[in-house]
Amino acid sequence: MIVATADGVPLSSIGLGLKSHNIPVLPPTKDNTLELADRDGALDFGSTYGPRTFNLECIVMADDSTIDYHNRVAQVAALFNIRKGDIVFTFSDRPGKRYIGRYAGTMDIQKIIFDGELTIPITMSENPFPESDEKVYETTITQSPQTLKIVSDGDERATPLIVLTNTGLNTVQGFKIINEYEL
Repeated sequence: MIVATADGVPLSSIGLGLKSHNIPVLPPTKDNTLELADRDGALDFGSTYGPRTFNLECIVMADDSTIDYHNRVAQVAALFNIRKGDIVFTFSDRPGKRYIGRYAGTMDIQKIIFDGELTIPITMSENPFPESDEKVYETTITQSPQTLKIVSDGDERATPLIVLTNTGLNTVQGFKIINEYEL
């Protein structure tokens, strides 16, 4: 099974086993077109991405068919409570990526003696792309000017966060940062 966390809580710690997560390659597109009377076709104003949805196919694993089973179901309900807002998901088969979304839909459980099977629908609304842990550490600039090339392996262009720290005694003056995208 895939090791997964929701808000830093391993799903296995509440008795959930993740069978699959079915994350689509890209979010669905939203085409912005306008049809005009007495004109063939439509005016195309481009496309944007809509919310990305995916399902967590899980097994509820309990020690008995009554008390422990219902305790596990209650823990699942508490973890995915919509009132908590967005949840950060991580998956062992997608290291370094965080998927931020929320439970959206219904969570029917099919009980099978001690265990149960359920599908948890997740929607990534605000940002349909995963975040990553890309970081560049301890680059010391010893000459001026110097160019640093930072490569991002992400799915979508993102604005970098650049932190400069002066480790010397002199005040640094007149530095320039240029952020360019390679095509």
